[in-house]
Amino acid sequence: MTVPRSSSPIGKDGSLFWVVAGVSGLFATFNFANAFFLAYFPLFLEEINFTPVQIALTIALPNVVRIFATPLMTSVSDKAGRRRHSMALFSVITLISFWVLIYSSDYWIVIGLVVFLSIFFTPIQPLQDAYAYETVHTLGLNYGPMRSWGSIAFVVATLIGGWYLSFGEPAELLFLTVGSLGLLALLCVLLPGMPSESRSTIKESIWSSPELREPQFLLVVLAGGLLLGSFSALYAFGSIFWLSVGISKPVVGVLWALGTVAEIGIFVWGVFFQRHLGAWGLMVTGGVASIIRWLLFPYATEVWSAVLLQLLHAGSFGMVFLGLVAYTSRLVSSKWLGTAQGMSQTVFGVVMGVGGLASGWLYEMGPAYAFNLMAGICITGVLTLLFVSKRV
Repeated sequence: MTVPRSSSPIGKDGSLFWVVAGVSGLFATFNFANAFFLAYFPLFLEEINFTPVQIALTIALPNVVRIFATPLMTSVSDKAGRRRHSMALFSVITLISFWVLIYSSDYWIVIGLVVFLSIFFTPIQPLQDAYAYETVHTLGLNYGPMRSWGSIAFVVATLIGGWYLSFGEPAELLFLTVGSLGLLALLCVLLPGMPSESRSTIKESIWSSPELREPQFLLVVLAGGLLLGSFSALYAFGSIFWLSVGISKPVVGVLWALGTVAEIGIFVWGVFFQRHLGAWGLMVTGGVASIIRWLLFPYATEVWSAVLLQLLHAGSFGMVFLGLVAYTSRLVSSKWLGTAQGMSQTVFGVVMGVGGLASGWLYEMGPAYAFNLMAGICITGVLTLLFVSKRV
């Protein structure tokens, strides 16, 4: 399968270089924007006097919205054959929403804005992964190194955030989210079209597609959603917990960055790990790392212990994410890749939403209760993978 010449002059080394650079840029701009939202948005909410329960609810909302919005938006994009243009449109709508959010402090206005922007923000990642893996299948590119630039951007963003908070306010960091989303929209328009975008609109319903109803695929999606969804307590209370035990704001930024640095190694050498462990092995190994990480997290109150647990991010996120994306790309054809990634995001959203809401109440009882719940979710995810017989 080749990209139509009308879409892009693919085939020359120079052209391939720009595709690699463009896809890497997609991941970098999205993760740069997402880093400030994940790591520092809870601090913004705390600053405008949200309670722990309100913070947990607000942080959980994007994941609740993801349950419905992501499969709908990704399937509409796939059916229309407009992956790049969908990402560009979603990015513009999201950046405007973030801009308004910066100046908001009323509880219900913040809630409404978070719900609205989540409808368009959450489908961007699965559409990116679908586009990237289509370049892998079509042009022979390597997914891992391209995806690693997203992790590098996340590191840079968290370091910037930790440094800036030593003299600035959390709300001001969201301006960088706005700018990064603008660059993301521009890149989406400039990138070449892939074969799935050159066809006419698909009339087939996603529910009639056998590959999306295959039990092995659904088990993998369920397991991936459980393992990745176990991050809900970390995203809601990671920064708050570290600050509460006396770790300084700049070091909190370093901790977020360190976990992502560990993750980068998995993406850069992704081909090596996939060759030796396979997609199934990657997910199981990452799941075990997650169980250990969440069980020990509330007791890591010194910088050195927090550092050690952050290094487990290589497994708990890097291996699980890489394994899940590789798995779905093997089990589902290119035309439905966006929808398949959206389905995994739906399960992820359910777990993150329910886990996030529960973690708010549990965290008020004690941090250990919230993170023990995350460990239990991971145990369920690993057990689900044991029922997968089609191990690739």
